[in-house]
Amino acid sequence: MATRRLAALALPALLLVPACRGRAPSTFPQASVLLVSIDTLRADHLPAYGYSAGSTPRLDALAADGIVFEEALSHCPLTLPAHASLLTGLLPPRHGVRDNAGFALAPGLRPLAVRFREKGVATGGAVSSYVLRRATGIGEGFDLFDDAVTQAGGASLGEQQRDGAVAVETIASWIEGRKGGRFFAFVHLYEPHAPYTPPPAFQGRPLAYDGEIAYADDLVGRLLDRLKAASRLEDTVVAVTSDHGEGLGDHGEKEHGFFVYREALRVPLIVRLPGRGRAGTRVPGLVAQVDIPATLLDLAGLDASGLDGVSQRAVLQGGRAAARSVYSESLFPLYHFGWSALYAASDDRLHFIDAPRPELYDVRADPGEKTNLAPERAPTVAAMRAFVDAHAQGRAAPAPAPVAADVRERLEALGYVGGAPAAAPAAGPRADPKDMVEAYEGYRDATGLAQRGRHAEAVAALQRVLAASPGMRDAREALALSLFRLGRTDEAVAALDTVVKEDPQRASAHLLLARIHALAGRRALAERHAAAAAAGDPGRAFETLAEALFAAGRVDDAADFARRAVAADPDRVAAHYVLGLAAQRRGNCTAALADFDRAVAARARQPALVVPGLDVRRGDCLARLERGAEAEQAFRAELAALPRSAEARVGLAILYRTQGRDEEARAALEGLIEAGSGAGDYWTVVRTLAGLGDLPAARQWAAQAHTRFPDDPRFR
Repeated sequence: MATRRLAALALPALLLVPACRGRAPSTFPQASVLLVSIDTLRADHLPAYGYSAGSTPRLDALAADGIVFEEALSHCPLTLPAHASLLTGLLPPRHGVRDNAGFALAPGLRPLAVRFREKGVATGGAVSSYVLRRATGIGEGFDLFDDAVTQAGGASLGEQQRDGAVAVETIASWIEGRKGGRFFAFVHLYEPHAPYTPPPAFQGRPLAYDGEIAYADDLVGRLLDRLKAASRLEDTVVAVTSDHGEGLGDHGEKEHGFFVYREALRVPLIVRLPGRGRAGTRVPGLVAQVDIPATLLDLAGLDASGLDGVSQRAVLQGGRAAARSVYSESLFPLYHFGWSALYAASDDRLHFIDAPRPELYDVRADPGEKTNLAPERAPTVAAMRAFVDAHAQGRAAPAPAPVAADVRERLEALGYVGGAPAAAPAAGPRADPKDMVEAYEGYRDATGLAQRGRHAEAVAALQRVLAASPGMRDAREALALSLFRLGRTDEAVAALDTVVKEDPQRASAHLLLARIHALAGRRALAERHAAAAAAGDPGRAFETLAEALFAAGRVDDAADFARRAVAADPDRVAAHYVLGLAAQRRGNCTAALADFDRAVAARARQPALVVPGLDVRRGDCLARLERGAEAEQAFRAELAALPRSAEARVGLAILYRTQGRDEEARAALEGLIEAGSGAGDYWTVVRTLAGLGDLPAARQWAAQAHTRFPDDPRFR
């Protein structure tokens, strides 16, 4: 009797599992779906794909509990176009996103989140890189889309990415907070994208890239643990994949985007079904990135029509994926350097790359793609080229939209070169990227030096690149910027003049020329170049002039251009800030506060943007208008973004002292002093306390400073 009762109690639980081990998978119309994208993860660096040097216990366990697709290919080795395909099920020529810069998903393509939400399914997404910000259209259809990737410390643009742990926490908390009901969740982890800087616990491997993979593995494990603890894992279809792979020098490319060899295109794909259905299955044969959304929709019992991909549900029970070819592309060399675009066609044996000198590889016999068979296999080349032609839509390369300078700078901080699309060569064919990879990598190394502030080395490196490839306008513009940073202004202007002579529409070069001429007091030239840049980005052009003129002390001229900037684009934060500073200089705090408030409102619509000093100046005006509580909030807002802001701490100290809150005033200033603080920090504390009339505290800090800096006359 007891046995019968236990069996009866177990029956409902079994009914909740739509498929179990050893049974052909059906649809799961009550299941949720979790899609995890691990950026820049090449499949052959996972133990589940035969890599002996890796350590990914959580992905190994997922593979044992699920289905491993042995050959999955990306359609583009760039983050934004590849994710556009991953979420829409469309090839790049169909969804229209062909590069990381200057493109966005058009409305109406019905990506995964839209399709799920149309059926009443809750949708949540969290991304870890600025490349996938909401403005790209990637967030369409999500009830929650967390793309708050901010720069740390407000220094340079620096890391336009965030620790994947933040995205994991966002989605795990969102799922837990729902207390049931179906969901579609998308999580993007930027690990192991370069720079390869894994946390200490994952360092010490021969390849730092593998350390980042190990950390990404740990993050996936944390997310699955949270799902299991919330009793959601067994009613969820889980898919883990990547947007593209990584070069790692295999064909001369260190990272990705430039070439379309297999190391850049082959990605992992592991699917775990509810109830561990078909656990341990491996699916040979080739599948495409666009098959992933088709398969997830099909498994969830939703319509998957209108996609370029095909559902792979039928092969989840075992067997081989149907024979087919997969289209891939990279227009990156064309857009950024004027070299040839690259197109690829792959099947489960052959990989064809359509370049000025075509390439054909037998990836079974030659997995490293070292022996080019194209010269001896002309009929195969012709057939695969015809496949490319049929999918590349005439090989048209639509012009990217103008890229604002701040967006370009953020993408460059992530290692993506910027620039406008390069013009066609005056005569002859475009260069073959494989002939230019050395120049390209030299350029990337040089820009890396510049981003780390090593401008003298960057100049030398860029000059070497340009000696070999004088037509690289991105490199010449980067050279100009480093020359400017070194104070070699005449040389910077000469380099930029060469760029705009060859490419008169290049807004970024005109903007830098406008800034240089404005700082030198050459207003006519500055205005001429700003006007040239304004054709594509007037708000940024006039804002650039406003900032430069204000820095040069020409406040009225700066305010004039700031007004023109906000007239063209009301969201120009720095332009509103300049107007506020100009009013504050005139002693009109009421007018200044109104402009500062507009700057704060515009900044709120750009969460990645930090404007040092804005909240301090706003706090100063509020304090002068005797709105003490609001002033305190403003100073604290500055400190939240820039914890080491001396101006914010001094402002707080002055405010507290006027309110009789002496201990809090001292504590605010003491926050400037920490391990490694220099004499200047101590002097700020001593000088401010003395100016506030708190002489005992000033003497105490002066004594401490004298102990640390006995030779500094300020503390004697």
